[in-house]
Amino acid sequence: MVLTERQRTILNAVTERYINTGTPVSSKELVGITGLHVSSSTVRNEFALLEEKGYLTHPHTSAGRVPTDLGYREYVDHLMSSGRPRSSLCRGSEPGTAPAISPEDLAGEIDTALQQATDAMAKATNLLALVLAPRMSGARLCHVELLTLHPSQLMYVFIVSTGAVMKGVIDRPQPVDPGLVEWARTYLNETFADQALTTRLVRRALDNPGLGPREAAFLKALAPAFEKLVDEQYQEELFVGGTSRLLAAPRPQDISSLRDLLSLLEERFLLLRVLRAVLGSGTVVVRIGSEHEATALQPFSVVAAGYGLPQRNLGTVSLVGPTRMDYETAIATVRETAQLLSELVGERYE
Repeated sequence: MVLTERQRTILNAVTERYINTGTPVSSKELVGITGLHVSSSTVRNEFALLEEKGYLTHPHTSAGRVPTDLGYREYVDHLMSSGRPRSSLCRGSEPGTAPAISPEDLAGEIDTALQQATDAMAKATNLLALVLAPRMSGARLCHVELLTLHPSQLMYVFIVSTGAVMKGVIDRPQPVDPGLVEWARTYLNETFADQALTTRLVRRALDNPGLGPREAAFLKALAPAFEKLVDEQYQEELFVGGTSRLLAAPRPQDISSLRDLLSLLEERFLLLRVLRAVLGSGTVVVRIGSEHEATALQPFSVVAAGYGLPQRNLGTVSLVGPTRMDYETAIATVRETAQLLSELVGERYE
């Protein structure tokens, strides 16, 4: 849906004011703002049109408007295209003050440097900061075992080179074909063949276009188990910062979202899936509320970017918070942190 210039100005103004105050924005507040010289009634008319298009909504107890996820998306796309986001992460929050982080601050050890960067991001934004570290040496999938426990129940066992053993049970809607189980066991062990365990390798094995419909459907049922297996290999590679700051002085309207956000840390595999999806993007990625596939993530927004070598991203930096976050600062902070870490790991890997 195409917005007029005036509608876009009003939408951006509502979004910025709501981010800053947390209270619905009235038409009177926008009269006379920069670039908008119209009456309160004209603003109300534009409010109605923006609400009809799905960019704004209003709480039933208030005549003011707040942005929807679509409204936030329009606002973020405008920020990204305008080049506005500028962070104080690397140049100090005020003129003459020391920067939050600089290349010299990053310690010699990669792990220490990544934790320093994570803490600096959280301090600069008051959001939850997550940094996915490079995999120094990937674990290998040594063996896949599939067993039929009952006619409609399948047990899987994964043995990893690190010594980890992961197992679980899958209930099938119909009796399992023993021949299909034997085929899958042989196929998976031959495909993985003691290779480094990566998302790409798993996708190539499970989404093989050369497979027949029955074989493909059978492997699709195993996909969640493989996703969890890859996620667990990254458990110790995720640096987290900002949890204490989030709860230090929460805004009343954000308390519920913050509690949910901290609970989300227990569902690390959801966060890891989002972070790894950014690895090949080559730019800052923003996912807002309902844009997330996972229901548990839909109250939140994620701003993330990959870092690493010019030809290959090695990790991801990200900020997670309520959809009413300061996107301008978050985008700039993520972008600058990714650049800093790219310089750091680039020297090591090359």
